[in-house]
Amino acid sequence: MNGRCPKCGETHNVRVGRGDKLSNHDCPACGVALRGVASGRGRYLCPVDGFVVTLGQTAVQLDRPMVLSWQPGTFGRWHVSEPSELDAQCLQRLAGRILGTGCVVSAHYDPDRDRPKGWTEQAGLRLIDADDPGDPTAWLVNERLVYRPCTACTSRIPDLPDHHVPSAWTPRRAWATKGRGQYRRAQVAVDQGPHPAGSLACPDCDPRRRTAGR
Repeated sequence: MNGRCPKCGETHNVRVGRGDKLSNHDCPACGVALRGVASGRGRYLCPVDGFVVTLGQTAVQLDRPMVLSWQPGTFGRWHVSEPSELDAQCLQRLAGRILGTGCVVSAHYDPDRDRPKGWTEQAGLRLIDADDPGDPTAWLVNERLVYRPCTACTSRIPDLPDHHVPSAWTPRRAWATKGRGQYRRAQVAVDQGPHPAGSLACPDCDPRRRTAGR
């Protein structure tokens, strides 16, 4: 398995046995715990906006430590001096944390992307080089998402803390559409449970969505 040092950026091949993990192995030069090298087409949760992105398609991997900032500037014919509500939420989500080497972000925030003329004068979020990266072990480097089946309908969704229902639950729907293609799709019954606390629920089955008005 290949592991990258978050401090020097060097990649090392490590033999990881069963029951072991890459983070238990240190860079031979720096002594810092290695981190996995992301491969193309893996799905990640962008730490900036919180959306699921695909590496190599809608996302890029940072090759140096960076920090999120907001730049005042023009928006259309107007000058904007304060971030919008959505931009403010992104800034609050990261709260000044350093996005480390290997972190995967939406291609929209790619710091090395070719931009149209006049982009530097526009207001908006920017990923900029971190002047003081600090301790590499404190850098934010997201891991590849793991997809698992919803306990009720078996639809595959990212295994994230927000998708686990904290108490015993029953799904908010009785039927789900399965299959692909116009003539292969069919309605199948959804397991009504009740399902144990902490189990995984997709957005269509999660009973909390109803109470949240979504």
